[in-house]
Amino acid sequence: MATERVKRFGRLRATVALAALLVLGGSAVAIAGLGHNPANSKRLINKPIENFDYDTASRCKSSVPKGMREFQHWLGRNVRGETWGIYRCEKWGPGSASLHAESRAIDWHLDARNSKDKRAAKRLIGLLLEKDRKGNDAALARRMGVQGIIFNCRSWWSNAGGMGKYSYCYKPNGKRKKNLDPTAAHKDHVHLEMNWKGARERTSFWRGGKRGKALRGAAAAGAHEHADAASVEPVADR
Repeated sequence: MATERVKRFGRLRATVALAALLVLGGSAVAIAGLGHNPANSKRLINKPIENFDYDTASRCKSSVPKGMREFQHWLGRNVRGETWGIYRCEKWGPGSASLHAESRAIDWHLDARNSKDKRAAKRLIGLLLEKDRKGNDAALARRMGVQGIIFNCRSWWSNAGGMGKYSYCYKPNGKRKKNLDPTAAHKDHVHLEMNWKGARERTSFWRGGKRGKALRGAAAAGAHEHADAASVEPVADR
């Protein structure tokens, strides 16, 4: 089943890339770059922070929630790369589906085999998972409603730890597999998921002050990738 998903996704990549160019008008997008961590802003730092929530997907829903669209725009303004798309109807069984099926996941094209792309991906992941000034783990991810990240055989699932091993890439004995498909291993893109509160703009990052417009253009410089930590992976492949 995982192999078939890889094939299906491979066929979709060219279509998604073309669609992204059409959406962006076929021109380069101005990247604002990563600045200070919005989670440390005066507007957010003293507000209650969201819990580590995780919402699974169960069906296909092509309508992209407003918060998911805003997150895609935020990535476009602040991060190198381009979108590989949000929605694809990918069901795994009764009541079980990819987060893409509910339009709550985005694949952002950054390739771990390209040094600039890899640095950009690590800065983005570090920004989302770093502690804020009050010591809250994964502060920006929680305030945005980001619940899952996969990149370059590493993954994170809404917990206080950092990036752990992504199951597709490893044998039961913990050794890295060989001849991995770069897309299934998420070497050529960052997979980012949102919980329902984030996707509906009901978390602290998206609320208030002209809907947090000023904050959405901000991010953190010098962000770092968290140390490895054990995490529970909701599904084998996303």
